[in-house]
Amino acid sequence: MLVQNPPVALSDRVVMLGTNQYPLFLVKGAQHGAIFEGGVGAMGPLALEQLEGLGIARDYVKQVIVTHAHPDHVMAVPLFRKAFPDIQVAASKAAAETLTIEKAIGFFSKIDGALTDALAQAGLIGDQHRPEPLTEAQIAVDRIIEEGDRITVDGTSFVVLETPGHSDCSLSFHEPLQRVLVISDATGFYVPPDYWWPCYFVDYGCYLSSIERLAALDAEVLCLSHNGAITGAADVKAYFDSAIAATRAYHERIIAEANAGKGVRDIAGRLGAEIHQRTGLLPLDFFQKNCALLVKRSLEHEGIEAEN
Repeated sequence: MLVQNPPVALSDRVVMLGTNQYPLFLVKGAQHGAIFEGGVGAMGPLALEQLEGLGIARDYVKQVIVTHAHPDHVMAVPLFRKAFPDIQVAASKAAAETLTIEKAIGFFSKIDGALTDALAQAGLIGDQHRPEPLTEAQIAVDRIIEEGDRITVDGTSFVVLETPGHSDCSLSFHEPLQRVLVISDATGFYVPPDYWWPCYFVDYGCYLSSIERLAALDAEVLCLSHNGAITGAADVKAYFDSAIAATRAYHERIIAEANAGKGVRDIAGRLGAEIHQRTGLLPLDFFQKNCALLVKRSLEHEGIEAEN
């Protein structure tokens, strides 16, 4: 089942916060909790409101887990650090390094501003949710995590999985007893009910392998980083099957168009227009530039020289 409209419980221990477009996930323990995903900046004030509405005190949240260092997944972290006493922020080594680069944080802030404006214009946030400007050009990380490490929340233990392809710093998190899986953008950008924008910005083969690895874990609660969550073992399986099929079809489409003599810019222009029409939160050229990356990664995978 597709679950949307946070705040909403996905299980006894997991609550989805934020908005449909940018969900965050609170894992609850008896004494303390953890938030997976760092969101866009506006999700910080909104999540604090939601936690207050749920009767959850700020000293309850002890960990914030960064899935990967892209601007729509880290910009609420500075507010969380201020709001939650004794908070520990965890991320991969590669993500932590990116978050110390002044130029990267400047770019992230620019994207976050555009997303904030888009969310406000769509009526999805109010002026009270606009984030304050960052006071420093970095986002600090307290704990470096990698494959096989564990995120423990009052005895509940999530295994850290390295799932590259979307980025080189992408992590997923699996709790096998309750069959909860947090995957961020490992399967791309899902637009319910049946559209996937594959986002293999780093490597197509790694991206597909990561999805197949996650699919084999047989989860019952699947926490996505955009547009909701999926519950129920059968629906989670169907989601992964469709994501894999969509990824392969997207790659094959790119290769077919390239073999027909179309250049990177031409293919990316059409692909970017398609996803822009479905989401529209950022300008057309943002999607076309990202689609150009996808075209190049597909061509690289097949050993085809890219032509603009």
